[in-house]
Amino acid sequence: MDASEIRYSLDLLVRLIDTTTGLEVEERNVRFWRDDRPVRPIPRGSGNYVFLNCGREDGDLDVSVYGYEPCRVAIRYGELDSRMPIKEAFLIPSENVPGGEPVISFSGKLPGITEIQAVSPGSAGCCISGFDERKRIMKLFKTHRMGMDDIFYGLVHPQQQTYEPFEVVKELLDGSVKISRPLEEPFTVNAPVSRIVFGSVDPDGSYLLRVRDDAENLVYLVRYVAEGKAAFRTVDFHRAGEMKLEQEDSVWDYS
Repeated sequence: MDASEIRYSLDLLVRLIDTTTGLEVEERNVRFWRDDRPVRPIPRGSGNYVFLNCGREDGDLDVSVYGYEPCRVAIRYGELDSRMPIKEAFLIPSENVPGGEPVISFSGKLPGITEIQAVSPGSAGCCISGFDERKRIMKLFKTHRMGMDDIFYGLVHPQQQTYEPFEVVKELLDGSVKISRPLEEPFTVNAPVSRIVFGSVDPDGSYLLRVRDDAENLVYLVRYVAEGKAAFRTVDFHRAGEMKLEQEDSVWDYS
């Protein structure tokens, strides 16, 4: 009898991440849809879900997780690693979930908005000490022992009240990190580096950004893109209900 051979192709690995904490989502009540069709990836623990032999076509992946807002993730294989295509789904905690931790929302509507995110400069765990542009290596001062386990960070420019988003590719043994591309904006030594909290936007211009209500100081630097330009707004989440994004906020066009 001829031996049969079964081969498996890893076509996608999805990581579910709580955007307010940066931690993996361990909730098991999870459902996926691919282009409006239900799909069943294999759970691998720690918020990881593996799609095998499903093909590598671009499309949208909808994720429903108990305790979190529905999330739609755009899968674009040209933007992913060909050998290990990993896509992070940043989930926003729902409000009023039994047993859930308290959260605060910053929401509203702004025509033309396509992206919203934020950093907390006051809770940054490290600061930049230098940057090797050729090697794309960022040297850091760390205020305490910490790993750069997350991927997306913002380098804050305190005087301008802006920040430059960047992506960590690898953490090096000396505590520095290699990033995906050279920095485009000038920076000052000791400028804070803070993890990015991602929000969501809808086609009608509605936006939502949510953080954990776990500190007296919840001042965040919000970055959003509207009409193709990045703008920034300092938001005190304890007063978030009184604040809205405006087209007249400080606009920075880095294109």
